[in-house]
Amino acid sequence: MVGGTVGRKGRREQHSGDGSRNIQPTSALPGAPRLDPPRNLLEFSRRFTSECACEEYLFAARYPAGFICPKCGSRRGWFLQSFKLVECPNGHKASLTAGTVMHRTKQDLVTWFHAAYLVTTLTPGVSALQFQRQMGLSRYETAFHMLHKLRAALVAPGRESLHGEVEVDEAYFGGGEEGRPGRGSETKSLVVCAVELVRWTEAKSRKERVRTGRVRLRVVPDASAASLVPFVKDSVQIGTIVYTDGWLGYSTLRAKGYDHRPVIQGTGKEARYMPHVHRIFSNLKGWLLGTHHGRVTAKHLQAYLNEYTFRFNRRFWRGLAFHRALGLAVHTEDHPTYDTLHRAGEDGGWVHPSPSGSSEPDDGTFCGQQTRARPTLPKSTG
Repeated sequence: MVGGTVGRKGRREQHSGDGSRNIQPTSALPGAPRLDPPRNLLEFSRRFTSECACEEYLFAARYPAGFICPKCGSRRGWFLQSFKLVECPNGHKASLTAGTVMHRTKQDLVTWFHAAYLVTTLTPGVSALQFQRQMGLSRYETAFHMLHKLRAALVAPGRESLHGEVEVDEAYFGGGEEGRPGRGSETKSLVVCAVELVRWTEAKSRKERVRTGRVRLRVVPDASAASLVPFVKDSVQIGTIVYTDGWLGYSTLRAKGYDHRPVIQGTGKEARYMPHVHRIFSNLKGWLLGTHHGRVTAKHLQAYLNEYTFRFNRRFWRGLAFHRALGLAVHTEDHPTYDTLHRAGEDGGWVHPSPSGSSEPDDGTFCGQQTRARPTLPKSTG
């Protein structure tokens, strides 16, 4: 026989006769929680103080119009507290965490919510060791795995291609290599970068300014055309003005439909260079050395490039990034497991997603809502 008792926060819970699980009607779960993202750390700490608060947020995010069973379409259900499942009258069960990075993990939702918020909002990011200490995790491997699952969720499938004017260049990442400068390196990792240029006019002076727009970063095996041109095709829209250096690896871009304008870099006053893409490389290397102390291995470098790209492209729109990291914006089951993550780079190991372009905007957008207006710029845009 099933009896009812008054549960936490005055909601009615039902207990099975053997007391093995607690259930409650899903209509009582949401309580109209706020779905707008937290604006700062203090607000975040006040809103997500308990597992219950995180469950309510997840439920409202997944079922904004109320619960609908994915199998039978029933609009009634009960929440199985111990398993984070919603069960309909026909016995079908739906998980609150299915399709997110939190699915089938042992860590509580409060820890996952904190990890997602720190990764997406802190400008320097957070290292696995810092996260382990801040959250009181017993093992470094747990923090390392959690952060990599979040990084995998940051890459949106079918992101909008860069367009307008784009600078493209490549740089090596890694320690010093004696006797093999530049593209002759054999032990370093080669990273190619595409930077979108945004031109705008100051309201007072009416002077035209240029700032860095969105970026794309990818680890490539070498500097040949077979490696560089596919990256440009995946990241940059056909017909875009593409600035590169005089490297022959880019020589076929015009034949691919791009307005290719190679910049021959000289010396002294006659020097011509691409400042925006070089600034990205400089800041990226500083971030890897500062936050991660240069301890990023080659097989995981793409994951850190994805994190840097995600945060940089949303530097004017930080709030909704929290949803993306948790996997609420795009439901996917493709996340690294502990075993596949540590076998990255080997047969059967995890392959970190790399950027590709399509039609989905990736800055200032969420759930199909597009924001293309130029943001109010601070005095220094970096």
